[in-house]
Amino acid sequence: GALSINSAFNDKGTQLVNLFWTQRAEDNSWTLQFGQIDVTDFLDVYGLVSPWTSFQNLAFNTNPSIFIPDAGIGIAGGAKLGSNFYVVASLADADADQSDPNLDVFSDGKLFKSLEFGYTSDFGRIYFDNIHLTVWESDESADRTRPKDRGAAFSASWFIDNQWAPFLRIGASDGTAALYKRSVSTGLGYYFRNTDLVGIGLNWAEANGIPGSQKTMEAYYRFSISPGLQITPSVQYIENPLLDPRQSSIALVGLRARVVF
Repeated sequence: GALSINSAFNDKGTQLVNLFWTQRAEDNSWTLQFGQIDVTDFLDVYGLVSPWTSFQNLAFNTNPSIFIPDAGIGIAGGAKLGSNFYVVASLADADADQSDPNLDVFSDGKLFKSLEFGYTSDFGRIYFDNIHLTVWESDESADRTRPKDRGAAFSASWFIDNQWAPFLRIGASDGTAALYKRSVSTGLGYYFRNTDLVGIGLNWAEANGIPGSQKTMEAYYRFSISPGLQITPSVQYIENPLLDPRQSSIALVGLRARVVF
């Protein structure tokens, strides 16, 4: 729903998210990937995108004005355009269900399509210093229960002095399949003691056919107890939740643990 307080956890059971082949040029000037792919691995990403290490609310670890299909059969490619610019494109199964993987896209042909142009200070820092524009389109579902949707998104994030990570992310869509019709997110990450991270994010959003706007705030502090153990307390505040008009606001407190072997 429009709350989307945590995109990393669900009750879908066993899922197949990644099973693909990657082909790269010897000089890394282009990459091609095909098989069972998750478009969120490369679409509209930035340095604080991971729900395992950074923000948990969908407003900050994706752009909810983009309709993101489940992982499924697809093909994606990226290429460097000189020393700082790049392009990434994808075709993926718009009706995919990663809890029930299949090859239906070859018969139904319902596709999610994306094209992204971006700039980075250096390709070794593409997830940290990144400015890009993304356009996308999703076909209606084969059973016609999900309408066609399309939109565009802009993202700018930069890692300043390897310590400060401000970001601005904007998206607009028809809003017929995507969670939000309009979305603006901004915030800041601050790294210290090499591994600890404090983050705060603010989001404003509108949904198609629902009056009013939703405002979301998330703040967290990720600290390392040891090289392999991180603890992240967090707080989220949602004003005027769009899919629960009975509530004027919702506050949530969270605690996340991450163990790395």
